[in-house]
Amino acid sequence: MTTRRFEIYAPLQEFHWSESTHELMPGLRITRLDQNLDLRGLDATLAEDERNNVLYASHWLAFDWNEGAVPSPAETMNLVLLALWLVKPTRTHVAFRFQLGHEGAAAEKSSHRLLDRFAWVSGTTHDDFDDTDLRSAAIYYQVLRGLCCARGRLNDALILTVTGCWSHRWQAALICHAAAAEALLTYSTAAGITHRLATSYACLVETSQASRNLAYGEFRDLYSVRSDVMHGRPHNVPAADRLPLLVRFEDVLRTVWRVVLSSPQLIAVLEGSDAQRKTHFVSLTSGYTPPRH
Repeated sequence: MTTRRFEIYAPLQEFHWSESTHELMPGLRITRLDQNLDLRGLDATLAEDERNNVLYASHWLAFDWNEGAVPSPAETMNLVLLALWLVKPTRTHVAFRFQLGHEGAAAEKSSHRLLDRFAWVSGTTHDDFDDTDLRSAAIYYQVLRGLCCARGRLNDALILTVTGCWSHRWQAALICHAAAAEALLTYSTAAGITHRLATSYACLVETSQASRNLAYGEFRDLYSVRSDVMHGRPHNVPAADRLPLLVRFEDVLRTVWRVVLSSPQLIAVLEGSDAQRKTHFVSLTSGYTPPRH
């Protein structure tokens, strides 16, 4: 059977980088296009402002995809955006994806308008990426891709994180990020989950007693906001505090992911059973006494 091969292109909106091309892995790159894509037959589906957004995008995400391969084009695109999000919060997002066929799919074209787009909180984003940022993003992407393809426990945390990044309602975004953190850190359904998660978080991301105490308090406070939202008490969260609290929870989740993605040994543990996770976290937190609340 002839392989149906496609070239996928997605214009990166609000992506600012001074260089031309960075390869995230073989066959996947962020690049300036040497010439405009041949979108004849597709551009009629775009409004004038949308065509301008496509035409004037400085950089594109470009990669090859064989039909049926994992990850899918949508997954690949979201994994790249998540890798960039893990480096630092920006306004970068994707509104369109174009699929151009080659070989067994020669002359086939399709376009996709993306309604689920990475969101951001105004006033909390960075303007530009640099080469160091993109090297970090490449490392994150390659590990995230492995988790996505494995379809294990950490893929659940990945999906929840991406869904939180898509959400434009602060409650939904916060709940998804809290659930993602729990998917990364939990190992038991017993009572005392807030204390257990906060302790695991503190000992995972910090090493000194003082730093762990601060991390413990931050996670515990943010998780209490999650409880208010989950149990129908969002009125307990002042309107002026809601977006700042969401940004803080994003920072907590970003910190956990960075630690996890930097350690193949930790990934192996977290992909395992609750018993394996418990053995790891009990050892990690041994000797640490959290502050009283």
